[in-house]
Amino acid sequence: MTAERKTGSNWAKVNTWLMDKIVSTEGALVPMDRDAMFKRPKAKLDYQVVLENASRTMIRFRKPERLIRMIVRLIDQELKTTHTAVLLYKEDKNAFVLIDSKGSEGVKIPVNFIRMTFDNPLVKIFASRQNYMISDTGTLALGELKSLHENKEAFKNHPELEELVDLVLKQMSLLRAEVCIPCYYKKDLIGVLVLGPKQSNQKFSRQEIGFFMTLANDAAMAISNAQLIENLQEKVEEVKDLYVREHRIFIHTSIALATAIDARDPYTHGHTERVTQYALSLADEIEGIPEALAYKNFRETLHISALLHDVGKIGCPDRVLNKKCKLTPEEYEKIKEHPGVGAAILMPIKELSDVAREIRGHQERYDGRGYPDGLKATEIPLIARIIAVCDAFDAITTDRPYRKHKSAELAIEELRKESGIQFDPIVVSAFVLAFEKGKILPFSSNKRAKNIPKK
Repeated sequence: MTAERKTGSNWAKVNTWLMDKIVSTEGALVPMDRDAMFKRPKAKLDYQVVLENASRTMIRFRKPERLIRMIVRLIDQELKTTHTAVLLYKEDKNAFVLIDSKGSEGVKIPVNFIRMTFDNPLVKIFASRQNYMISDTGTLALGELKSLHENKEAFKNHPELEELVDLVLKQMSLLRAEVCIPCYYKKDLIGVLVLGPKQSNQKFSRQEIGFFMTLANDAAMAISNAQLIENLQEKVEEVKDLYVREHRIFIHTSIALATAIDARDPYTHGHTERVTQYALSLADEIEGIPEALAYKNFRETLHISALLHDVGKIGCPDRVLNKKCKLTPEEYEKIKEHPGVGAAILMPIKELSDVAREIRGHQERYDGRGYPDGLKATEIPLIARIIAVCDAFDAITTDRPYRKHKSAELAIEELRKESGIQFDPIVVSAFVLAFEKGKILPFSSNKRAKNIPKK
């Protein structure tokens, strides 16, 4: 057997012997039952361990109120006070509000029942740091304040403090507070921890007061961080709400503009609305492809581009837009200007520069024989290729001055026939899939024809 194993064996014997003995105050060894040894009173609370555990827990909280509830519960469980409460500064109320309170029946202070401004004596003494003229720790204990208040010589050089202490004593009595601990972050008072007497009627020890001060300092930093996060979240929500409102106004403005352009031609009235609906329905089938994901906001850009794709027609004369017979080559060239005109209108608007690019390309062809730039295949922006398919489908399924509408099924066949020639095959496939799922409902040309005003 090795020396190491012998040593281990000897220690085991010693431990067994010690478990059956206990050292008396005189130092003599007396027999003791092993089970009785485990029935001895528990050791005093290890405040360092409690603080370390509390500090780790504080990091997880993102709401000040939740953090405060944790602190109140911790003190209530560990120190058994009759009641514990926290006053927290609320910027919107410019006051300290009771956030949480916990204690025995009949002692607990109702939450939000107390609200203290900076004129309140308890808040005033902490905010002005005059508490440090009374206590080196900064905490205010009821017993010490009473003793100090009875000693008139203590206020000989600070008569104003005597009056403030008198008011603080009355305030603490109203709160049934045994100890009040300030919570400072940097130079600002952000909260006050209010502790009632212990249920055991024992006085708070200096070690416990130190524990409260350390807990208050840790809590102050955690609460400030939580408040900062909460304020940032509120600002983010405000910005989101502002964006939603402005975006809604912009969409409605775009719809109004598109409707005004559509109204110039009774035969194409509602065309923009339908193309937009078709495009958004198609988006569900295509927004997962890499080209769509490359957009900062694919669906929004598609929505606005579809609404404004014909905005350039504002530059076309009414006689050309409303002509019932076939257009002359010159008139057709005038119509062909509308993608470029639309892009030129929108390009100076920084937020619509991406939309302008899509609008300029919506009359390009997949084979490169479109206008105005003769782009082909993926040179044409994806959204422009989507609008081209939706635009063509609506043109085929609605009456025009020079021809009658065709059925949706025949329109789908024409799109398939032109897949890879005039239109992007991927977009055509996505459109057909959306149509087969019932997401694309063609416009009823018969109803439309009844609404065309007679000239």
